[in-house]
Amino acid sequence: MARKTSTMRLRSVRLRNPMELAGIRDGRDITRPWIGPLLEPTDPILRTRGGGSFDIYKPILTDPQVKSVMIQRLSAVTSREWEVVPGEDTAAGQRAADWLRDELSAMKFDRLTEKMLWGLFYGYSVAEQMFRRDGRLWGWEEIRVRDRVRFRFDEACGLRLLTLSNMLTGEEMPAEKFWVFSTGADHDDEPYGLGLAHWLYWPVWFKRNGLKLWLIALDKFGMPTAMGKYGPNATDEEKRTLLEAVLSIRSEAGIIIPEGMDIDMLSAPAGASSLNYQHLHDTMDEAIAKIILSQTMTTDDGSSRSQAEVHEGVADRVAKSDADLVCQSFNEGPVARLSEFNFPGVAPPQVWRKMEDPEDTTAAVDRDQKLHQMGWRMTEERVRETYGDGYERTEPAPARDPAVPDFAEHRHDSAIDDLVDQIIAEGHAEAAAAPLFADIAAFLEGIGPETTPEDLRARLDALRDAPGDSAALVELLTEASFAARLAGELGAVVDDEELPDGEDSLPGAVAP
Repeated sequence: MARKTSTMRLRSVRLRNPMELAGIRDGRDITRPWIGPLLEPTDPILRTRGGGSFDIYKPILTDPQVKSVMIQRLSAVTSREWEVVPGEDTAAGQRAADWLRDELSAMKFDRLTEKMLWGLFYGYSVAEQMFRRDGRLWGWEEIRVRDRVRFRFDEACGLRLLTLSNMLTGEEMPAEKFWVFSTGADHDDEPYGLGLAHWLYWPVWFKRNGLKLWLIALDKFGMPTAMGKYGPNATDEEKRTLLEAVLSIRSEAGIIIPEGMDIDMLSAPAGASSLNYQHLHDTMDEAIAKIILSQTMTTDDGSSRSQAEVHEGVADRVAKSDADLVCQSFNEGPVARLSEFNFPGVAPPQVWRKMEDPEDTTAAVDRDQKLHQMGWRMTEERVRETYGDGYERTEPAPARDPAVPDFAEHRHDSAIDDLVDQIIAEGHAEAAAAPLFADIAAFLEGIGPETTPEDLRARLDALRDAPGDSAALVELLTEASFAARLAGELGAVVDDEELPDGEDSLPGAVAP
């Protein structure tokens, strides 16, 4: 009972305090200094090395590896087709979806998505919507992505534009006019997000400084260094002359020096060529690929096919995550506001990227064939979804009579069939085989439980040697064999009606 009372008390406290309690206004955020009405990014690199300006991250994009893998990550989203899904299954919901589909096609949605996805690099992106009216509906004339450096956020996370006349507080921007895409931060108190550039800063810095040292090493050890020697009594003029001679070795094929002066060539010491600047360069490139793509084998050589497939799966999941984030931000912001204005009370449509790869047709055919053998039948919707349009169902095949096997494409009665029917109709077969069937029946009746294998063998021998009238059966089989062979050779039924008058057999036939 006490536990129930405590729960009810907690619920009443929540209801009495519907306002935000842990906001960041009025200096309540202890993680950032309160120095004015505008929030400063909490990114330590921006605060300590960039003076709070995102311009410090722009030079990172001049690194070839960063640029390459960033384009790979962005294109993994924009290369996929997008689709518009109605917010509700009604006629009004379908009209809203058609409106959004037409608007996105007109504004080049892929290009807009690519620019907004640079928020992954910096932490956030800002776009301004240019509206137009088409009849009774409103749409977008254009959505322009602005330079994020020009904007700051106030304590309420509202967007403000910095101008030359107002750099301290900035100008307040209406929320319904702008689309803000923020990502990377691990809490909601950071409207600036936390971009990939934060983690790329030091790998790129180490790589660039390593390249400087690498170039110096190549210049120093790429060719021998000239060393001039002068005597202890050499004058300053002689020293200058010797130095000029040493320096001229780089560009002149031949030089002259005063008598008494020596010039030696210093080669690289043993082991100097093993200075592993290449390893530093490659290590930083791998770190850059891991930061941006969460894997390396889609940019560098892999060690095995199985590992490459695992890394490719990681890249696919990263791309799907990016697509969902940017589409969700667009759906909850510009789409929801303008759709509510055009279609009041109708659930707004949504746009999403098709990130699933199309199904392998060969594998689908094999699977569907096995399911058909198991008794399952595909619906027309499933056929269109798997194999696309352009297919029609054929007329069902005529049912076959299971009692009559269909061994040939065109079945017809043969001469042998007619001959067999004629023999059976005349009763010759039954009369000829009757004695044999009678002997077999008598043999079977004589077998009982007490019959031994020796008795059975003796009875079989007696049945074999028993006299009987088999002449009729032999004659019947001989006649049938000859007639069948003759019918097969001539392709006609042999009977008395087909023979010429006065002839007992066909010309060339041999009587049995």
